[in-house]
Amino acid sequence: MCGGDRSPATLREWHEALNESRFDTSEIQRVRGTNDIVPPARAVQRSVEDRLLALFNLYGYEPIDTPVLEPTDLFLRKSGEEIAARMYSFTHWNRNLCLRPEFTASVIRAYVNHLQDRPVPVRLHYAGPTFRYEKPQRGRYRQFTEVGVECIGVGGPAADAEVLAVARHGLNILGLSNARFVVGHLGAVLELLTQLGMDSGAQSLVLGVMEHLSREPGEQQRVVGRLAAQLGVGDEEENPEASALADLFRAFGPEGAERIAGDLLEQANLRLDEGSRSPSDIVQRLLLKAYRPDPTPGLARAVEFIGRLREAAGPPQEALPALRQVLQEYGLDDAPVREVEQALIYFDAYFACADRVHVNLSLARGLRYYNGLVFEVYDEDDNQIGGGGRYDDLVRALGGRAPTPACGFAYGLERVIAAMERGEQPASANGNAVALVVPLSSEDYSAAAELATRLRLQGVAVEVDLRFRGAKASLRHADRAKIPFAVLIGGQERADNVVLLRDMRAFQETRIPTADAAGQIARLTREVAAV
Repeated sequence: MCGGDRSPATLREWHEALNESRFDTSEIQRVRGTNDIVPPARAVQRSVEDRLLALFNLYGYEPIDTPVLEPTDLFLRKSGEEIAARMYSFTHWNRNLCLRPEFTASVIRAYVNHLQDRPVPVRLHYAGPTFRYEKPQRGRYRQFTEVGVECIGVGGPAADAEVLAVARHGLNILGLSNARFVVGHLGAVLELLTQLGMDSGAQSLVLGVMEHLSREPGEQQRVVGRLAAQLGVGDEEENPEASALADLFRAFGPEGAERIAGDLLEQANLRLDEGSRSPSDIVQRLLLKAYRPDPTPGLARAVEFIGRLREAAGPPQEALPALRQVLQEYGLDDAPVREVEQALIYFDAYFACADRVHVNLSLARGLRYYNGLVFEVYDEDDNQIGGGGRYDDLVRALGGRAPTPACGFAYGLERVIAAMERGEQPASANGNAVALVVPLSSEDYSAAAELATRLRLQGVAVEVDLRFRGAKASLRHADRAKIPFAVLIGGQERADNVVLLRDMRAFQETRIPTADAAGQIARLTREVAAV
């Protein structure tokens, strides 16, 4: 797609075509891969979207919107080749632009542009159209709607668990309580690739084939050959300069090879000044290919490792021990397994749904900015309806002032609605009051998550402190944010089976039995909302 200023001749042609079109009464069809959402389907879509956004509000997420039109470079920096190849991109007045292919990079750009000075975590939710040049098929369109959240500024399993819980809760209120979560972690694969000495380009290529390998495990050998060719080694027919020139360069050593290659270019009198690379750059590139160690053994080991991770996948109680064993065999730290395990413990505190979770560390996702816990969500018919994960390097990559951890997820709205049409009648969600639930330490998190879930089920908007910053700092945050109630849960409260409720308006504290806490706090917050 191209655009820009038109010449007078082009403008005349355009006006002539416009005049001719006035006499054409044939029906104009929608663009292939897009949909008209007409009544009553639009009312259903709007209702589902509103209910999800209302739920996100209950978790303390605020609305954000970003332009459909973005600089192409925004998605080229970290999103990966797969997304780049499917973008609707074009040049207009010498600017490289595209239609937004996904929301996360746009939201992080907006965060970097406007929100870096806000206290963290910054919780944001969104809904809107995105565009990818896909092969149209059932459930896959070229324009589709993403509805999701981003939690910016907090690392670790507590934030991962909250994002998982929001995704789970949203499906529950829509009647999709049997949806299945597949949880992975890219840390193990990235650590092995670093251990093997692969640079960021090689790592990106390996991550790009993980999804294909999960679907076609028998193609490991072919995938290794293809990756090696992409890195400049392998078949001489595909890479002749990596064979004949390599022999010549090795015979004369680095300095001699550079001098000979430069002389050859000069003697050949090639016009290279109009190209994108200088003669020196070309020589350096050829030398790099000639002296680069053969990456094939490392690629084979990486692909084999991915296969081992896939074989160890399964329910948490089976997969986690098996994955630890695999990592030990490869001499890798089991930190990714520990992070997944802790996130699932926290997740289970929100919703006891361990039987609907599958752990698979070979899960890749389609976007290259993910670098930690990742997950995908499938309906009962095994159709993917959402996914997300952790992307701690994206803020800095898009110009952020400091490294900033972040995670999030999105549903494909059209896919969710299609799953609902095949499933149960969705439930409803309402309520907009706010309370802050404060676990005083990580040991108190499960109790806090459980109480927060019971409150949200009664329509109370709840934030959970994910930073474990203690009572004083949390109360100060509640005061600044004008949150009327704070609920403190510490070791003593758990031992006494109570929670400590702080009325931020009256500066009063009340100890409430845990069993009665949700009902009493819900009643008080409704009274505040009614004022």
